[in-house]
Amino acid sequence: MKKLLLILLLALPIVGLAQNANKYQVDRAKLFSDYVSKNMELTGDDTAFVQQVFLDRVVNASKKIKGKGLSQEQKREVYTQEYTNAKNKLTDRFGKKMANKVMSLSNKARKEADTK
Repeated sequence: MKKLLLILLLALPIVGLAQNANKYQVDRAKLFSDYVSKNMELTGDDTAFVQQVFLDRVVNASKKIKGKGLSQEQKREVYTQEYTNAKNKLTDRFGKKMANKVMSLSNKARKEADTK
């Protein structure tokens, strides 16, 4: 178990750096993970994992959409796919109930940030 945790901690920065996330994407993922962490009292490792999942979600959606000339419906499909991928990663780590709560809180954080 310790080896798995160590591998994950070493692999996450490599994955994050390989994606070339811009400042907005990093800030957005941090906003979501901080909001979730505050409301669920997550550990530091869990918060880092959640932040990486949200960063992956934002970056992957952006890569699939930018410069492709997609319709609104096609963009919605990409966002839905990335939402599902993020939820699956969270479910693998936390279980279905907690993953649903994390996703729900991240949506709430997004809505609050978008209305400011």
